[in-house]
Amino acid sequence: MKIRPDPRVTVLAFAWLVPVLMLASIDSVVWWIGCGWVWLAAWAASLSWRFVGRGLWRFRWLFLLLLLIHGLMTPGELIWSEWLFVTREGVIAGVHQGLRLLMLAVLAWSVARITTPMALVGAFYFYLRGVERFGIPVGRGLSLLGFCLSGLTRFREQAHRVRQGMESRLGVAHSGGTLERWSLAGQALLSALLWDLRRREEGLRARGFDQGLPPIGRVTGRLHRSDWLLPLGPGLLWLCWLFG
Repeated sequence: MKIRPDPRVTVLAFAWLVPVLMLASIDSVVWWIGCGWVWLAAWAASLSWRFVGRGLWRFRWLFLLLLLIHGLMTPGELIWSEWLFVTREGVIAGVHQGLRLLMLAVLAWSVARITTPMALVGAFYFYLRGVERFGIPVGRGLSLLGFCLSGLTRFREQAHRVRQGMESRLGVAHSGGTLERWSLAGQALLSALLWDLRRREEGLRARGFDQGLPPIGRVTGRLHRSDWLLPLGPGLLWLCWLFG
């Protein structure tokens, strides 16, 4: 069973933990304690090792690109004489950067599992609504963000349905080539997305939102003392990194 904390404290804990993971020295105790908080969040979100491994495998080329860029751009001792531009210090820096992105990805996946996108948007508006008095359209921007996040979720669902439909209709014994399969899948996905967007537009207009943006789910209610236990650890860790 996944834990569903208040989105306001979830955003606060995330905002305090991200600077520690991305800016603190990887050799410091603070950074490793931050990693412990990340894996604690993954456990609280019931994030399986299979899901994490499959997600990281998709970023394999990004990690290799980081190693290459840092190896070429960082001066230092050459690894081999044949590799004139790849340095040992650059490879180590690339590994460190990859570890930082790894922790950030696991943290983002954990937050996405325990909090819905619109709840996160509402929590951001809770902290940023005071900026609107200066003429900055925070509400409209966050509404657009929520609309995009919900659209990405629907895109993934439609792609999964189209893939299942293609497998059941065409089967393994389909005589067409790979290009034909991709063409049929693209047409089916585009049709499904357009139909879904049409239904969402009609639903918004029926509720009176002619601008095409959904309202922000405002987060209200009083926070209990137990709710502050979630951002307490990352907040203390952030203070230790800031003044340490």
